Amino acid sequence: MFFNKKQEKYNNKTHPPGDSPTPEEQHKKRVLISMKALLKETQEYMSKNYASTLYDGEQKDMIKQYIKHFITEKNYFVDGMLLSDIVEKLYVEMAEYSFLTPYLHRTDIEEINLNAWNDIAVHPCNGKPYKLKEHFSSPQHAIDIIRRLLHNNKLVFDESRPIVTGYLGSNVRITATHPIIVGFNTGISASIRLVNPQKITREQFIENETCTEEMHSFLKDCFIYGISQCYAGGTGSGKTTFMADIMSYYPDHMRLITIEKSVREFDLRKFDETGNVLNNVIHMVTRDCDDINRNVTILDLVTVCLTMHPDAMCVAEMKNEEAWEAQEAARTGHTVLTTTHASSTEGIYTRLATLCLQKYSHVPFSIIIRLVCEAFPLAIFTKQLEDGKRHLMEIAECVYLEDDKYDIMPLWVYEVRDEKREETGKVTIDGSFVKKNNVSQRLHTLLLEGGMPRELLKKYA
Repeated sequence: MFFNKKQEKYNNKTHPPGDSPTPEEQHKKRVLISMKALLKETQEYMSKNYASTLYDGEQKDMIKQYIKHFITEKNYFVDGMLLSDIVEKLYVEMAEYSFLTPYLHRTDIEEINLNAWNDIAVHPCNGKPYKLKEHFSSPQHAIDIIRRLLHNNKLVFDESRPIVTGYLGSNVRITATHPIIVGFNTGISASIRLVNPQKITREQFIENETCTEEMHSFLKDCFIYGISQCYAGGTGSGKTTFMADIMSYYPDHMRLITIEKSVREFDLRKFDETGNVLNNVIHMVTRDCDDINRNVTILDLVTVCLTMHPDAMCVAEMKNEEAWEAQEAARTGHTVLTTTHASSTEGIYTRLATLCLQKYSHVPFSIIIRLVCEAFPLAIFTKQLEDGKRHLMEIAECVYLEDDKYDIMPLWVYEVRDEKREETGKVTIDGSFVKKNNVSQRLHTLLLEGGMPRELLKKYA
């Protein structure tokens, strides 16, 4: 099973004179084969003899030895490639994720979109999306790799269940659609989201013009002193990453509970030099299961969270009726951070009210709007502009008026003055943050009641 250096050199055609057969003898014995044909034969061999081992990441070295043994037994070689490179490429194709493997470990990428088996686009953390030159060898190859990505989830992915969302490890989310929906010539359509591939510091947010120092301090201080906030923006706009940074400043002695869907993005625990946990944080994650009795939803976790006496809680994203429990928590003494999908700060409140109606459809909309406005005094809208930069486009305060009316009062706004597009496609945007208003008397009072020192409050009032 194991091969010494002499054998390795022989198979790589780098053996010293006298230690191996003559070139004529080599030519007779060695068999030239294309990489495509070798992959097919090796897959058949491995599936027949070592199928149970193939997907076991802990057996990586052993799998490579099996592949190497098969190649040397057949005396195969691929023109221009060393044996070690052949083994590595075959392993990646069979046991990992083909050309996608290195991209899944990159820290500068946040999403990979498979539009078709031969059309793959990458969205970097900063900058514009770009197409990959690499692609799958066929529609079936694309399907096989996606099924491999979903292997650990034990999810059915065929015509009976043509849309599937699964996870690879703790930070990769895969949403895939079957050829029955997108067409068999396309092979597959999928979105591979690399959740929070890199942590960004306060200094980086300011340097990258996501916000100003004053804006960051304001949102951080409001969270610490009890003001609930809702962030909105499209996928990839940076709302969750920014919210995680705000939570990292929460006082160690106060209890913070986070709730996320299926995969954990937040990691807010702090340790001292000996490994002891310094702060008071609990991270919860939902559980998706085909058996509804084993499902654990965001609504379930919000309900449980409220029995655990948190000082603050974070619902990573509100999409359904859990919005009702979240606003109830925010109005009854808990500080709540959350996100939702909306296209403006004003749209946040109508969106949350609509979600609350999913649970209590008989409650008048005007009453629900009033509850939501009371629950979340601050609304933050984030966006990634065409130049690739992410900004807090607006921080606004919701001021409830009489007769079931409310006003969205902007506190800070990112104003675009000019946009230039070069022939190469590069976009340059000239803009800046502008402070529009101070906080209202109501928010001023809430911050004082939450314990904010008057000297600190003077910065914002």
